[in-house]
Amino acid sequence: MKISLSWLKEYIPVTHTVEEIANKVSLTGIESSPVKLGEGLDKLVVGHITSIKPHPDSDHLNICTVDVGEDEDIQIVCGAPNVADGQYVIVARHGAHLPEGNRIKRGKIRGVESNGMICGLDEIGVPEKYVPEAYHNGIYVFPEAEKTGANALELLGLTDEMVDLDITPNRADTLGMNGAAWEIGATYDEKPEIKKATIDESKVVKSSDVTAEVNDEKLVPDFLLRELKGVTVGESPLWMQRRLWNQNIQPVNNIIDSANYVMIEYGQPIQAYDLDKLQENKVVVRNAKSGEKFTLEDDTEKVLSHNDLIVASGSQILGIAGVAGSINARVTKDTKNVLLESAVFDGASVRKSAQRHDLRGDASNRFEKGVDNGNVSESLVRASQLVDELAKVESISEEIVGSKTEAKPTVIEGSISHINHLMGLSLSSDEIMNIFDRLGFEADLNGDKVTVTIPTRRFDMSIEADLIEEVIRIYGYENLKGTLPAGMETKGGYSAKREFSNKLRNVLLGQGLDEVINFALLSKEEVNDFNIKDTNLTKLLHPMTEDHEYLRTSLIPGLINNVAYNQARNNDDIAIFEQSRIFDRSQGEDRPNEVEYISGAISGNVTNDSWNTTSKEVDFYDVKGIVEELLSFTNAKAHFEYIATNQISNLHPGQSAFITADGQRVGYIGKLHPSYQSDHNVNDTFVFELNVDELFDLNKRRVQSQPAPKYPSVSRDLAILVEKDIESGQIVNDIFANGGKYLIDANIFDLYQGSHVKPGHKSLGYHLVFQNPNDTLTDETVEKAFDVIKDSLVQKFNVEIR
Repeated sequence: MKISLSWLKEYIPVTHTVEEIANKVSLTGIESSPVKLGEGLDKLVVGHITSIKPHPDSDHLNICTVDVGEDEDIQIVCGAPNVADGQYVIVARHGAHLPEGNRIKRGKIRGVESNGMICGLDEIGVPEKYVPEAYHNGIYVFPEAEKTGANALELLGLTDEMVDLDITPNRADTLGMNGAAWEIGATYDEKPEIKKATIDESKVVKSSDVTAEVNDEKLVPDFLLRELKGVTVGESPLWMQRRLWNQNIQPVNNIIDSANYVMIEYGQPIQAYDLDKLQENKVVVRNAKSGEKFTLEDDTEKVLSHNDLIVASGSQILGIAGVAGSINARVTKDTKNVLLESAVFDGASVRKSAQRHDLRGDASNRFEKGVDNGNVSESLVRASQLVDELAKVESISEEIVGSKTEAKPTVIEGSISHINHLMGLSLSSDEIMNIFDRLGFEADLNGDKVTVTIPTRRFDMSIEADLIEEVIRIYGYENLKGTLPAGMETKGGYSAKREFSNKLRNVLLGQGLDEVINFALLSKEEVNDFNIKDTNLTKLLHPMTEDHEYLRTSLIPGLINNVAYNQARNNDDIAIFEQSRIFDRSQGEDRPNEVEYISGAISGNVTNDSWNTTSKEVDFYDVKGIVEELLSFTNAKAHFEYIATNQISNLHPGQSAFITADGQRVGYIGKLHPSYQSDHNVNDTFVFELNVDELFDLNKRRVQSQPAPKYPSVSRDLAILVEKDIESGQIVNDIFANGGKYLIDANIFDLYQGSHVKPGHKSLGYHLVFQNPNDTLTDETVEKAFDVIKDSLVQKFNVEIR
C-alpha cells in the first residue's frame, strides 16, 4: 500500500520527509520504504493548443501552435491521433528530461520546426496499463482548463512523495488511507481527522427496485446495496484520476473511479453495476454451479466451480464475489442507473477463487486479509456521496440489506504490571494509557487492571499479548536498553545429526560436486520414477500446477531435471548433489515421515584435455569411488557392500547396485537406463542416493591415533582365473577373511577378458600388502598366510592360480 504524503496531510500534520517517516514506521514493525515520483523529470508544463494544421509532407502529422505561458506561442509537430485545437496538454519543452534518459531537443520533423513535444501519460512515467483508456494511443488531455505554463508534473500528481508499506497479512487495516493515517499518526502522536461520510438526505428515497439475498451468511456476513438513479457517467476530475494511477489503478469513469477511490480510502472494496442491465430485480449471492461460465470485462471467459462464490441476478452472473466483475452489468458511458455493493466475503473462499482463475487483484487482496465489517455501511455511504458529487445523482435508495452482522469491538483485559513485566520495562500507567489513546483505543484503568476496547478496524487483536505488542512497538523497539542474559546459559551449536549431515555435504563439495536445491514437489510421473521404497504417494489438495502435485519420494528426479537443463545449454560436464528430505508415507498414515537423503548425479567428463592429461568420461567406478569416500567419513562400524541388482527399473540392469551396511540397505548407485535417458534428453548419467538418517544410526568406530609403523611391509601379487559372474568384491572379502592379522590391504590391479582366457572366465590380479607393526615380517609368515588365501579361493570359487 503506497501512502501519498499529500493525501496523508489531509488527515494529520506532516512535517517529516518520506525517508524519516518510512524509517520511523519500519521501527514499529511495518516494513516501509520511501517512493519519490517524477525524479529526474523537468521542463514539463501545461500547454494550450491555440491552432492546428496538417503537416504539408505527412498524412498523420499536425503542426500545433501551443501557448505555454510565455510571451510567444511555440510550434510543435505532433503525430498523436487525438490532438485537437483548444486542448490543454502536457508539453515537454526544449531540454526537458523524460524517463529512461530521454531528452527533448529543438529540431525539424520532415522540414518543419518543432520546439518540444506534446506528451502522453505513459511518456512521462505512468505505466500504460494505468493510463485512462481514451488516451492509450495518444496524448493526455487535461479534463479542465489549466493555467498555461504551470508545472504539469504537479498537476498530475507525479511529484508526489509516498511511503510504501509492505504490510504483514495481519495488518490489513493499513490497506486503506484511513487505517494508514491511524498507524502513522500513532507513530508521531497525532490523531487523524477522518471526516464522516454523508449523503444528501433530500435525495434519499425509501423505495428500491432491487432486493438482496444471501444463501450462506457464514461466507457472506455482510452484503449491502444502494440504488443511485439518474447518474451522468463521465470522466473523473483530475484530483481523483491522479490518486488512482499513483495507486496503480486505471481511471475509467466517475462511477467506477469513485468505487475504486473508496477502496483506497477505506480499504473496503466497492462494486458498481448498471442497474438497468440486471436480468431480475433480485441480487443473490450463492455458490456457482459447476460448469457455469463467466465472462470478464475484457471478454475473457472463465468456467466456474461449485466452490466459487458468485453474485448473480437470475441466471446472469454479475461477478465472482470479491474477485472480479462481469461484462454483463458493466457501467459504461450510457449507464443511467447504478447499483453499488459493499460486502464482507469469506477470505478463504475469495483466495481460492482468485487463485483458481488467476484473478488476484486489489479487491481480492483485501478480502483475503480481511476487511473491517464496521466500515461496510459507511463505505457504501462514502461511495454514494462521491458518485452524487461527480455524476449528479437524482435519487439514492436506502440501504438494501442482504445480510448484516453487528460490528462489535473487541474488549481485552490486562494489567499494567503484567505488561511491564513481559516487556522488561517500567512504564507508568499514564504512559501506557497514552499509547492506547494514540492508537485510537478506548482504555479504562481501575487500579492496576486495564480494560481496552479495540475498534473494529483492528480485527487482528484479541488477547493481552496483542496489547503488549502495541505498547512496545509504539514505545519504540529502539528505546529498549540492551541487557546481558541472566541465569543458566546453554552452549550453542548444531545437533550431532546436523553435524553429521554437514560433514557429508562438505565431503561432496571437497570432491568437486556442486550443491543444488530443488522443489520438493513433483509431477505424478516423476514421483514414481525412483520410488525405490514403494512408499505411498502424498498429493497436495490444491497444487499450483500439474508439475507440482506430489511430495517427492526421491531426490534423483530433481537432479535429472538439473542435468537436462544444463545439457540443453551445452553445459555437458555436470557433477551435482542435493542433501534434503524425501517424504515416506506408510500405509494407513495421514502424514508422511520426512527422511533426510543425500543424492548425486554425474555426467560428462571427469577430466578434460590438457597438455598432460586426456579427457575421460565418467564411469561407474568413478562414482563408486565418490560414494566410498563419502561412506568412509561416516565413521560407521559397519561393512559396506555393493550388491548388483536389476530391480531398479530406471537404472541400467548391468551397472547398478544396492548399497548395504551389514546387510541393511542404505542406498543405491547406478547408471541411468538408456530409455530413461532418452525420455529425459540427457547423456550418459550416473546417480547415487543414500539414506542419511540410516547412516547416522549406524554404530560408530572409536578412532585412535597410531604411530607410523617402524617395520617395513611385504607385498605379494596374486593372479587368478575365475568365472566371470563372480564379483571381485567376493574375492576381496575372502582374501581378508583368510589373510591373517598382518594383511592390511588388498587391491585389484588387473582385469582381463578376451583371447588366451577360457570362455566364460576372466583374469584378475590383486596386490596384497602385509605388515607387522611390532616386528619385521619373515617370508615364512607371509607365505603361510598367502597359501591359506590361495587354498580358500580354490575351494570356494574354483579359481585357477596363475
